[in-house]
Amino acid sequence: SNQQNEFIVGMGNSFKSVGAEYGYDVQLLDAQVDPTKQLSQIESAITQGAVAIFIEPCSYDGLTAGLKMAYEAGIPVFTIHNGVSATEYVTSAMFVDVHDGGRLKMEKVVEDIGGKGDIAIMTGTTGQDTTNQICGGYYDVLANYPDINIVFTGAANWSAADAAPLAENWIASGKKIDAIVCNNDGMALGVLPVLKATGNVGKIKLYGLDATSEGLKAVKNGEMTATIYVDAHGEIVQAFKVLEELKAGNKVEKEYIIPAKLVDISNVDQYLK
Repeated sequence: SNQQNEFIVGMGNSFKSVGAEYGYDVQLLDAQVDPTKQLSQIESAITQGAVAIFIEPCSYDGLTAGLKMAYEAGIPVFTIHNGVSATEYVTSAMFVDVHDGGRLKMEKVVEDIGGKGDIAIMTGTTGQDTTNQICGGYYDVLANYPDINIVFTGAANWSAADAAPLAENWIASGKKIDAIVCNNDGMALGVLPVLKATGNVGKIKLYGLDATSEGLKAVKNGEMTATIYVDAHGEIVQAFKVLEELKAGNKVEKEYIIPAKLVDISNVDQYLK
């Protein structure tokens, strides 16, 4: 969908390295969060006679025409990390259970603020499956805590550059905020300089997701309270394994789910390793 943050760049690097290990000529394409561009890239892959197409979708509903074209051309399509509505055209989906990751993180937020208080939620791109899944996990937990108020919700599109001004506006409003809960580490790391500049590090608890190297360092330093380990490399490895099974004529599953894991100060050192 993009190459705008450490997590997704790492996924792209895994795609290139693991693909090369399996002997494939791999092409990494950046849709720049534009479904029209991603559709064009799918069509180009079909025209080139790709043996398979891996898609980290930038739209849940906007890629159906391209997915159908690939299906009709007999090219297996694997969705990575994000999902799509037109699953009938997808060979197999590889994803970390980020809904559960959202649940784990919000349970940590609830524990940290004592079951009541004011929080702000910073989301990824509106309408993306991953955004919906993570937030779904949040709201499953929050349904049980009526004394937790969501004072702000806003989309920062997975980007630190978009996150900073959003956080500035929230803090400048003067409203009480006990925690800022971000859908990824990239946005949380965009919020962090704002917290530093306003003297709010530690006063406003900060949460990310992805357990990027910079996010883990922030947890270790006490600048972020927690993140969620999302194994993007594992998603890519699984996709190539499934492709090999398919080529061997074996039956493959429709979904492969990798569990999410909470990372905080108690276990961050093992992930830093």
